[in-house]
Amino acid sequence: MINKSGYKILKNVISQREIDVIERNYIKFISLYCADKDKHIAKIFKKILSKKGNEFRNLALLSLIKVEKKNKDLFYSISKDFGNSLIFEKIINNRKTNFILKNYFKDELPLVQKRNPVMLFNKKKLDRLKYEWHQESQFYPKHEMGLHLWFPLFRSIKNKNDGGMKFAFGSNRKDYPFVESIKKNGWRQRIPTINVEEKFKIVNIGLSRGDVVFFENKLLHKSDDQQNKIPRVAFVIRFISNGKKNRFNVIQN
Repeated sequence: MINKSGYKILKNVISQREIDVIERNYIKFISLYCADKDKHIAKIFKKILSKKGNEFRNLALLSLIKVEKKNKDLFYSISKDFGNSLIFEKIINNRKTNFILKNYFKDELPLVQKRNPVMLFNKKKLDRLKYEWHQESQFYPKHEMGLHLWFPLFRSIKNKNDGGMKFAFGSNRKDYPFVESIKKNGWRQRIPTINVEEKFKIVNIGLSRGDVVFFENKLLHKSDDQQNKIPRVAFVIRFISNGKKNRFNVIQN
């Protein structure tokens, strides 16, 4: 299924209890991380931990907007450094996740990059953190095989205009030429020179909290438009084959 379309959605991979734990640990991490960097932000996120349910989740998302506006360097740090947490191991070792990985890579077991998972943020009118059309294979040219696991935190994502992702169905057959650019204070872009939306059927991806989507290294994808005033937060975990068998390893960067 993945080989044909380039992606696979799995429902309820992360239990509600597990995703609650990840979300609360992320907010706790931000509070502690900012304690000696920005005491005001640290105090805001410490206070959020006293809340529960939707109030907790909405406050978390809205407070991330404040960090992004106030201190872009600090925001970048809290986007990537939580990925070092062992809390993501349950997702990596989940039965459904393992089934996909073993069937895709077969005897080529994947490497999990140490600098991932990384938090991806999509807010209305914030173009610098939106990805244009691209292939992950263009960022990992030495690795022929790769799967990427993407999932939302704090709220579910509708399948259109809610900050999710767009996939170009079946575009996972080959690498496409690209031009490179960097948005100011934003992500490096490697945009294909082909007209993606004319060449392929475009699929909008919507996910509930607890759902995940796997997509292949060569699948063309981009950030969807964001019309919701509540931002979208997602994490991505990258699995890259290095040709070694019978064990998981960690790329040290």
